Amino acid sequence: MDTAALRQKLTNRMWWAGIRNTGIYALMAFGMPALGGAAESAGMPWVAMIGAPIIFVGILGFIASLYTIPLAVTITGSCRKTLAQYSFDTFCPQITKVDGAEATKGRPKNMTLTLHTTDGQESPLMRINPAPRRGPWRNPWPEGIDNGLYIAGDPPFGAVGYVPSTGVFLFMQPADWDATAPDRRQADRSRITRAQQANLTHRIISSA
Repeated sequence: MDTAALRQKLTNRMWWAGIRNTGIYALMAFGMPALGGAAESAGMPWVAMIGAPIIFVGILGFIASLYTIPLAVTITGSCRKTLAQYSFDTFCPQITKVDGAEATKGRPKNMTLTLHTTDGQESPLMRINPAPRRGPWRNPWPEGIDNGLYIAGDPPFGAVGYVPSTGVFLFMQPADWDATAPDRRQADRSRITRAQQANLTHRIISSA
């Protein structure tokens, strides 16, 4: 897999998602009042009544979009740094969803899973953050993830997942950062150095 191309694809997707979502909500919040005013002048006051909830949703969505920008920048940067050091050379054909496993809409507080490789190895319990995040009205789990995913990284430190069937990215780190500290301390010098260069030697995804 061309990791460099996928790294650029991730960046483009994050930027497009941010611009698209912010633009849609801004149009709902600030464009609808102008449309309602024009409609009322044209003798269609019902348009303003219909537009009121749209404006409300637009304002909330616009604020939420601005609020998530720092998180999106952090996750995108972490993914890029990870993919600069690691390749998608490990395929996990099976995952076990734990927290948030039954979620079908909205966003659960935590989304965690365990990765199972083709040779039978099992990762620590990993908390994931899809990049970009899906809308609150959709299933928060990336489509196709049950069919397996590639990972680039070192699970005790962190990794980037890529779902080949749908092209979805996600960033992941151990759900219990402190409990997996012995695994990181026991890593050899080359693994630690690589994780340091990828900026994965500290917790990035909050446990809250």
